Amino acid sequence: MKRTQKLATYVVILIFGMAMFSTSCNKHPEHEPSTSELLVEVFEEAPVLDGTVDEMWEICQVLEGTATVPSAGSRGDADFNGDGSTAPTGGDVFDPYKGESNNFTLRAGVFGDMIYFLLEWDDTEDSKDRQSWYFDADTKRWEGQHKYANDDSDKFYEDKFAFLWAATDVAGFADNTCYATCHQGLSLTDPSQKTARHYTSNEGEIVDMWHWKRVRCSIDPTILDDQQMVYKPAGDAGTNGRTGDEGDAGYHNNKQELGITGTEDTVNVPLYVIPDGTDYYWITKTEIDNGTAKLVTAVDAEGILTYDGGTINPADGGYETKTGTKRFPSVWLENFTGSKKDVLCTAKHTGSGWIAEFSRKLNTGNADDVVFDITKEYPFGLALFNNAAIAHEIKTNLLMKFEEE
Repeated sequence: MKRTQKLATYVVILIFGMAMFSTSCNKHPEHEPSTSELLVEVFEEAPVLDGTVDEMWEICQVLEGTATVPSAGSRGDADFNGDGSTAPTGGDVFDPYKGESNNFTLRAGVFGDMIYFLLEWDDTEDSKDRQSWYFDADTKRWEGQHKYANDDSDKFYEDKFAFLWAATDVAGFADNTCYATCHQGLSLTDPSQKTARHYTSNEGEIVDMWHWKRVRCSIDPTILDDQQMVYKPAGDAGTNGRTGDEGDAGYHNNKQELGITGTEDTVNVPLYVIPDGTDYYWITKTEIDNGTAKLVTAVDAEGILTYDGGTINPADGGYETKTGTKRFPSVWLENFTGSKKDVLCTAKHTGSGWIAEFSRKLNTGNADDVVFDITKEYPFGLALFNNAAIAHEIKTNLLMKFEEE
């Protein structure tokens, strides 16, 4: 009788233990992938933002999809680059990128007062040749590669991604996300304007925009440029509601205007250069301060640049358009300040795509930032920029929810 009771007790304990083990293992059950909803998991520790997909991310549900460059309407007779170069006149604002697409996955988790994201997308090229300075031997002028591509061989920009969140009540955002702030078919008052612009439609509306930029966010500690979209009265193509959060941007144009030696003419030339530098796409404040980067102080009629300690003669080669390995960067970088640096981010290119890990406080305390309440849901939009200044692949009408503990 006692042996039977002991056996029965053992079986009960075993079953109870197995049930407890099963419950423990299923604390974070595997979720089916979604194409529209992002479920935020509860982490037991904070991920390390190093661009490596740690095992802890495996507990998260995966949002997967494809972002595609849509039509942004006719560009009319706009000359975006302002130089009269051959452009797809009458084409789409997003030409020659329209129709391009990339696949992506997104995961998210929360730990303490922080929210974490893991974004991965396919892209075989690490695009960082952003508007590099080259020398035009025919005009004897230093020029920047086009910001806005005129054709497929004219793409000289950086990879980027962006997220849009409603920081306040924004009319139409819950149903349209990105398109709630997108206004197309605006009339041109200047040839360089875009006939499509972003701005909110009512006074006081703010959209929180997280904007990672491959080149301009390549400073340590790596961050994501925290920006916003605000209200602007509807008008012409000069209307633009995109602006930065409080603080200083960590990137600056590497450009200045100098008089051509011995003449009354002025031209644009690089501000800083690294003599004999090759395949470099930004200059840091540290390189400026320690003398690695040199201030350009003069330019002559042949385009020869003078700096403290020497000269650079473009005739020596390496500064040719599109291919020159000595072309100069278009920007110099330093640390961001203020609420522009609210979002920490590390991104790495794997050879076949990008891995970006980024985080932010659930509540930054800034009125221009979305406040994440774990009891609520948040519509959002995602954009991928593949070597593009404005033509972005978008995925709209996404929804973020928080997993119940």
